Amino acid sequence: MREYHIGQTVVPYEIDWSLERSTIGLRMNDSMELCVRAPMEASLDDIEEALAEKKQWILKTIYGFAEQADTPGKKEFLSGEKLQYRGRQYRLNVAESDVPEPQLSFDGNQFTLGVHRFDAPGDSVSVRRKRQAVVDWYIQRAGEELPERVDRFAPKLGTQYDSVEVTEIEDRWGEYEDGTIRLNWRLILSPIRIQDYVVVHELAHAIHDRHSNSFWNTVGTLIPDYEDRREWLRLNGNTLTV
Repeated sequence: MREYHIGQTVVPYEIDWSLERSTIGLRMNDSMELCVRAPMEASLDDIEEALAEKKQWILKTIYGFAEQADTPGKKEFLSGEKLQYRGRQYRLNVAESDVPEPQLSFDGNQFTLGVHRFDAPGDSVSVRRKRQAVVDWYIQRAGEELPERVDRFAPKLGTQYDSVEVTEIEDRWGEYEDGTIRLNWRLILSPIRIQDYVVVHELAHAIHDRHSNSFWNTVGTLIPDYEDRREWLRLNGNTLTV
């Protein structure tokens, strides 16, 4: 376990080297231990530079951890529960239907989860099947809606990109690499203003590699209150889960 010093604050951290990574990423666990995920070719100097760049984030995460909203309890996917979409909570109605697998639909006011009569409410296998149907719906909608947000903002920044991938990204809401913008599908649960912040953040990386003053100035041209939106993600990001 290594240590990174920020003034009088000592931050323990470990390095997880990976052949699959091309960038350096940071993650703080519940024990306030920092994990640095780095590509194999990264040097210790590269890691120190990344830590220095993220110094303010590290401090805010350490001293603001207790402020974060509680992670929602696990759902059983029963009628009356709520599902989040675009920052709002909608009632879930579970109805028996002639379907081989659970299927989720949304009419603008409530969610309806059609289930086979053998999908008993309290059965753990049934809960997993219903959860997967909900996740599949979110991923599909995210794949349709999030790229549209990218298309909306890219011309305003004058940025170019090759493709948009909506997928599961561990410990990140988005990333930009070699012309590809990757967005975490869970963003579809957040308010549109938060989705837009992440989209503009990644588009700005097509112009600036690092989080320099120039980078944040670029983000600020379209998202003047980006600090508030970034803070919302810090405090509420752990609620964007199924």
